[in-house]
Amino acid sequence: MNKSLHQRPAKDEYFEYYETYVGKVPDNQCLELLNSQVDELEDFFAKVTEEESLKLHPPYTWTIKQVVGHLIDAERIFADRLHRFSCGDMQPQPGMDQNPYVDNQDYVTPSLSSLVEELVFCRKANLCLIRRLKVDAGEISGTASGCKFTVRSLVWILAGHIIHHMNILKKRVGQS
Repeated sequence: MNKSLHQRPAKDEYFEYYETYVGKVPDNQCLELLNSQVDELEDFFAKVTEEESLKLHPPYTWTIKQVVGHLIDAERIFADRLHRFSCGDMQPQPGMDQNPYVDNQDYVTPSLSSLVEELVFCRKANLCLIRRLKVDAGEISGTASGCKFTVRSLVWILAGHIIHHMNILKKRVGQS
């Protein structure tokens, strides 16, 4: 994989809000982490029952299935930005209000395992994309949500976003 992506993005490579995610990724481990998260997701969710996946755990407002749906949505949107920018498509990308995405999808009917399968497929597709980025692609930047993001920062955000939500989910089901 692209060596420049291993380097932690500087704080001026992404909007400060995303430090919540970038800061959770260990130095020099981002690309390995993106790979290992596939197994982590499959292992964790295999232990969550369908009944548990439909419960709300106050103060949270989403079920576990809805959180998985949010992870799918974010994985797609961050990767779309990464793909566009790395290909030289510099059209400013809109922001993402996560709530309508979750509110307008069915997260009751599909099984938890099918949602996890979709998330894993998205991540594996994104890993394929990341593997074929050109050497200098990490430095390319574009605008999303009115802010600058480099391709490198989006790769790190993909990894950190999963860490962030998995930490919360582990607490919710008593696996922390």
